[in-house]
Amino acid sequence: MIAGLPGKFALRSVAFVSVFLGLLVLSGCEGEGYPDDLVYAPRTDPLPTTPPDKDAPAFDRPGEYPEVLFAGMAADERGKLLVYPAKLKEDQHQALEKSLTRLFGTPAHPRVGSSDASDSVKKLTQDLYLDEETLARGSMLYRHQCLHCHGLNGDGRGATAPWVHPHPRDYRQGRFKFTSSSQQEGRRKPRREDLLRTLREGIDSSSMPSFRLLPDEDLEALVSYVIHLSVRGQTEFEVIKSALSAEGLDQSVDEAVNAFFEDVVNQWQDAQTPNNAIQPGPYPKFANDQEMRASVQRGFDMFVRAKAEGSKKSAGCLGCHTDFGRQSAYKYDAWGTIVRPADLTTGIYRGGRRPIDLYYRIHSGINGVNMPASKDNLNPNEIWDLVNFLQVLPYRSMRESYGIQLESKEPTQVAARP
Repeated sequence: MIAGLPGKFALRSVAFVSVFLGLLVLSGCEGEGYPDDLVYAPRTDPLPTTPPDKDAPAFDRPGEYPEVLFAGMAADERGKLLVYPAKLKEDQHQALEKSLTRLFGTPAHPRVGSSDASDSVKKLTQDLYLDEETLARGSMLYRHQCLHCHGLNGDGRGATAPWVHPHPRDYRQGRFKFTSSSQQEGRRKPRREDLLRTLREGIDSSSMPSFRLLPDEDLEALVSYVIHLSVRGQTEFEVIKSALSAEGLDQSVDEAVNAFFEDVVNQWQDAQTPNNAIQPGPYPKFANDQEMRASVQRGFDMFVRAKAEGSKKSAGCLGCHTDFGRQSAYKYDAWGTIVRPADLTTGIYRGGRRPIDLYYRIHSGINGVNMPASKDNLNPNEIWDLVNFLQVLPYRSMRESYGIQLESKEPTQVAARP
C-alpha cells in the first residue's frame, strides 16, 4: 500500500502508474534513439553566401523563416546571395550523399571518418570524443532535447524554429558565435569547453535553455554529437558551394568530400590547441577606487570615440551599437537571418556576462555577424578598460559614481517592413 492513502486509492494509483509507464515504453519515449533506417536528409535549402553590407528593415515575421532568407530584400537581390543545391546534377547529388554516409553514418549510427581514416581524423576522434559509442549516446539525447529546435541535420530548422528570435543555430556552416579560440574569421571553431558552457548556461534572451540538470556525461555526449553534425554539415556545404561556383569541381565529388572533410577536421583541431586559445592579459590590479574610475573612463572614451585621434584609440563600437545599442539598426548575418547589435545598457549578453566572456567578444569578435575582432587594434589593458566600462554601463547608480554621463537622444523610428 502507498502510505497515507486508503487501500482502493493506493491500488488505483499503482495501476495508473503501471499503465502510464507502459504507454511511455510503447511510444518510444523511454530512452529510444533514431530508427535504424532513418538517414540524414539531403540538403535542398539554399546556401547563404556573404551577407549584404546594408541594414535590414526589421526582423522577419513569425513563421516566415526558413522559407525566406535575407528577409526584407527584393527576391532578385536575395537570389544573388544564395546558392541552390537543386542545381546540382543528379549524379553529383547521389555521389555526395553516398560519400557523406560513408564518412558520417546515419542518425542512429553516427560516426566521423571511415575505417581507413587519416591520422588527423583519428586524432580528432580521440581528442574531441567522437567515438561511435559517445556519438550514439549523443544522438539519442539530441533527439530528445534538441531536435525540435535544431532539426535532424543540425540545420536550425526544427518545428519551433520559425516562431522564435533569434532562430536556432544552423551548425552546417561550421560557425558558432561564442568562442574562446582565436583563429581567422570563417575558420574559427569553438573549443569544446565553449560548447559545454553554452549547454550548461543557455543563452540569455533567447530560447536556448540551460541543460545544467543533465549529468556531465550526457552534456559531453551532446557536445560530441553537435560537433559531428557541424563537421558533416560544413563538408556538405563546401562541396555544394564549390560544385556550383563558376569554376566548378576540378575533381570527383568523392575526392572533393575527402578534401573538404580533412580541411574542416584541421580547423577543429586548430581550435583545440593552446596556441589558438585567446590568452587574455592579466586583469589590472588597482590600488584604489580612483584607478578603477580612470579605467572605466578610458573604456568609455574608447567606446564613444568615432575614430582614432593621435594617440587616443577608438574601439569603433558606436558604428553598430548606436546610442550604446539603444538605437542599433537591424543587420543581416552569415546565416541569412536578421540580428540586432546588443543594447548594452540592458546588461544582457548572450555570450555570457563574466568579465572574461566580454574580453573574448572584444578580442576576437563574434562569428557570423558584424562584430569585428579588436585584438590587432587594442592591447590587453585597453580591452580590460572596455570590459570595466561595459560592467558599469547598465547601472545608473554605478555610472553616476564613476562619473559616466550618457548622451540622451530621441529614439529613431525603424522603418516598417513593406
